[in-house]
Amino acid sequence: SFDVRMSLNFGCKDDNGADGMVFILQPLSTSIGSTGSGIGYQGISPSIGIEFDTWQNSGNNDPSFDHIGILKNGIPNHNNSLAGPIQASINSLNIEDCNDHSVRISWDVNTQMLSVYFDCQLRLSVEIDLINDIFNGDPSVFWGFSSATGGFANKHLLCFELIEFNQQLENFTLCPNG
Repeated sequence: SFDVRMSLNFGCKDDNGADGMVFILQPLSTSIGSTGSGIGYQGISPSIGIEFDTWQNSGNNDPSFDHIGILKNGIPNHNNSLAGPIQASINSLNIEDCNDHSVRISWDVNTQMLSVYFDCQLRLSVEIDLINDIFNGDPSVFWGFSSATGGFANKHLLCFELIEFNQQLENFTLCPNG
């Protein structure tokens, strides 16, 4: 089980800002992702990607609004979505608004529930056995974020606020006074 809470900022450019950020779990610690519509995680397999997408790529079946999707095996097309896409913010179509947004991603090994919260609102959840269905029985994975741009760019910032694991790992805070 894990619970990761962070602050994400997707920049200030809406019409010409791209492409977003992805929280990734993968067993190989690879950096083979891609640019643009792949948001840095395309091609990483096996993997789970929680995509915070701020650019509409029609080839990936993206909606017109900034959205969240839970995808597997480095395939950013929403035909591959385990959940979503759904509008990221319950209050706005646009998250490239110069503001920090509170994000929480958690997975409970007992209930097999993977949940994504955006600005304190549950936005997506899916019941999935990450260990067996995605990572072939391996409970040890690397995790982190990727981001990428293509023809347009935006500032992408993150600050971890809380990182908790239900294993023998020590909890720690990365941002002082965060």
